[in-house]
Amino acid sequence: MINLDELKLEDSKALTAKCFHGEPASCSFACPFQLDVRSFLRRASEGKWAGAYKAYRNATVFPVIVSTLCDQPCQNRCQRTLLGDEAIAVRDVEKACVKYVKNRKPQSYSIPPKTEKIAVVGAGVAGLSCALNLAQKKYNVTVFDKEDNLGGVLRTHPDFPAFAEDIKLQFSAVKVDFQFNHEINSLAELAEFDAVYIATGAGGEDFGLLESWNDEVFTTAKDKIFMGGMLTGATLMEGIAQGNLLSKIIEGYLQTGRASLGYVSYDKDYCGHYLEHEDAVSMPKVIASSSEGYTEEEAKQEAARCLFCDCDKCLTQCEMLKRFKKNPHIIAVEAYNDIKANPPYSTRSLTRQTYSCNLCGYCKSICPESVDIGEVLRLSRRARMNANIHPAALQDFWLREMDFATTTGAYTSAPKGKEQCEYAFFPGCQLGAAAPGYVLQSYSYLAQNYDTGIMLTCCGAPAYWAGDDKRLEDNLAKIKVDWAKLGNPTLIFACATCRLMFKQFLPEINTISLYELLAQDEELMPAQPFAEAAVFDPCNARGNEEMQQSVRKLAQKAGINITELKDKNRCCGYGGLIRLANPSLYDEIAENRVNASEKPYIVYCANCREVFSTRGKESLHILDLVFGTGENRKVPTLLEKRENSLEVKKELTAEISGTAFTPDKQPWDDLTLLIDDEIQKEMEEKLISAVELKEAIWQAETTGEKFYDESEGISLTSMIKPVITYWVEYKEVGAQTYQIHSVYYHRIRFKEEG
Repeated sequence: MINLDELKLEDSKALTAKCFHGEPASCSFACPFQLDVRSFLRRASEGKWAGAYKAYRNATVFPVIVSTLCDQPCQNRCQRTLLGDEAIAVRDVEKACVKYVKNRKPQSYSIPPKTEKIAVVGAGVAGLSCALNLAQKKYNVTVFDKEDNLGGVLRTHPDFPAFAEDIKLQFSAVKVDFQFNHEINSLAELAEFDAVYIATGAGGEDFGLLESWNDEVFTTAKDKIFMGGMLTGATLMEGIAQGNLLSKIIEGYLQTGRASLGYVSYDKDYCGHYLEHEDAVSMPKVIASSSEGYTEEEAKQEAARCLFCDCDKCLTQCEMLKRFKKNPHIIAVEAYNDIKANPPYSTRSLTRQTYSCNLCGYCKSICPESVDIGEVLRLSRRARMNANIHPAALQDFWLREMDFATTTGAYTSAPKGKEQCEYAFFPGCQLGAAAPGYVLQSYSYLAQNYDTGIMLTCCGAPAYWAGDDKRLEDNLAKIKVDWAKLGNPTLIFACATCRLMFKQFLPEINTISLYELLAQDEELMPAQPFAEAAVFDPCNARGNEEMQQSVRKLAQKAGINITELKDKNRCCGYGGLIRLANPSLYDEIAENRVNASEKPYIVYCANCREVFSTRGKESLHILDLVFGTGENRKVPTLLEKRENSLEVKKELTAEISGTAFTPDKQPWDDLTLLIDDEIQKEMEEKLISAVELKEAIWQAETTGEKFYDESEGISLTSMIKPVITYWVEYKEVGAQTYQIHSVYYHRIRFKEEG
């Protein structure tokens, strides 16, 4: 685990280092010009010829020449061929771009003139490419050639007039001194120049330096003398590309006195990543209707065949990443900057996104490199919690619920009359809260069939989601102690989240799912509440095939025809504590899961069932089938969940220990609140429990600290808690009975002054 006190940018970036989103497409790695083929074809497909031409010209230097003569190595790397189609006719689209762009006039740059002088020996396209790029940066460039014109080997080509026109057009915006009919016989003639590029063509004069040529930075054994092009074995296209690259190397040499690449260069033997293209459809190559090449519309259609290869699975399939539109590399940098950088460099730009992640692991599961964006954002949460700069109000409710489940609601015991056991049922904190019968009937079954104890507590998921390492570690340590007292039993889990937490943090504890044990019972015959259904696998059951298949076996034993969802193990929206941080995103995720199938859902996560039921989706917990309840029961309120948890503890304490459990009583517990359905719904959405309202009203009535409207008989009071201030408007309608009129809260604290 990363040390938060010594957190470095490299730690954060390492979590996304394998992400290749934004990497050039495989065709671009093959291109000697390093053209961003993907971007070029996208613009061409949209008929944006000006933008496409600008990108193409900047990469190729001489667009007419290249679009006519390029040998298209990119076609050997075109991923369209993975579908059985022909490669994209890139050169034909390039030729159309040159034809249909309205303005090919080169740009003129307002750059102060340089004092350095550079000589280029050879007026072929390799030398001209270097000369043009240096001249654009306002260097003093002189080109020497023993012939009476430019063009080198292209002079004999039938299309040379068009090529010469292209060359002249590109040089029309710069100043270069051309010295034709001027053969250089000795490098001593060029002593006045600060750098010299020898590009005399295949078999041309090398001045005895070819054997010393460095093929990486184009240097020779003689200082300031560079060499390239067909003289060194390059193809015509490679020579043009080298001229572009060499202009940068020479510029660096003039500035530092050292020749180096200075930046990452493509490895032409590397082909990048090939993608799966699951949803791509076959598209035949567009055939030009004329010998003159593509029409404008045909060129657009052919460009549109491009798959625009770039891995964006997580960015398009995760609702959170799609909404925030930040790629993994940016998220990693912002995660560090938001935590470690001091103002004005830290903008807290990632705070909302940090707490909008379900931490469900879906991005990792679909990433070809298993990059886990959730882990980056959990690192951000941990670091914020550690530095006490976290938005506490976003996690306060769940952490208080966890504290309740691990104290007042907790109960650990071996079977009745025993000190230790072979198994212990660990239902998790939400199963009994959703319906006491889920836990009580499950334990009754297990106790009859196995040597089974009970562990009522929370696995620590809320602390894990909040990034509260201390709370999580303390909770896990207590669980381990209690487990050891029971004789190190195998734990039986009903909750996929609990089991995943133990697998990650307490791997020494043997585990099995409740559903595996139930599915093994040949005599068990679950009820059939409906003929067809889809099993909704919770996100944290991902990879747990035994649990997933056991639930299906139980459903099939009930005679239900099971339909599989297209996209399994998606978060229902509940995970990661995002509900308060981003309510609209929570709703979007929940609705997407609801609409994943028209059939009713069989679930085995209490939280999933709650999310679906509150949205009117017909869904039953697998335990409803197992124990024959078949009830589409109402989701309990927050107060009822606590009462349910206490009921579970009360029943099990009496059954196993033979003692009566009575929770500590608060003076406001006896109050009766009358809450209509609309206000109750609002309270549930904002995670305001009736417990807080009772306490606030009791305080107001006891101290008299409230606002009172005599005409309506309505009181307004507030209750200040460490990170939240609650407000409640109410009316007394009977002895210790109050009608609630409105409820709201602020995620701020008020300070009272006398």
